[in-house]
Amino acid sequence: MTMSPQYANRIETSALFLSGLCVVHCIGLPLLFLVVPVFANVFAFPDAFHAYALLLAVPLSLTSLIYGASQHRSFTPLAIGTFGLLLMAVALSEKYHHAEVILTLLGASSVALAHLSNWRRRTRCAVAPGGRN
Repeated sequence: MTMSPQYANRIETSALFLSGLCVVHCIGLPLLFLVVPVFANVFAFPDAFHAYALLLAVPLSLTSLIYGASQHRSFTPLAIGTFGLLLMAVALSEKYHHAEVILTLLGASSVALAHLSNWRRRTRCAVAPGGRN
């Protein structure tokens, strides 16, 4: 898989930003609603919001993590990121609706950790002699 380092960094940054937004959404909005309940009507999200967010996160994250694995030859970030995406997908199911926030937070945190690790490994790989680390 060939991709310019700048493009790979943009994808990685976008995926990491999306993971961060997910965490803020899961923690920040409920806290805001507790403090100022009137905001619950202002920030109402449709039921399909989480499914659309996941549909955006999956290709963005997997593209970046697969590219990183092809560069640095470590599949740990890909495995952690895939696990996180699976947790977020499970959180959308009715069977685990009671644990949606916890599963989503764990999933988004795992994906963010995977992207940070992937970024670090790609950066080290790019500066290592011979292009590999």
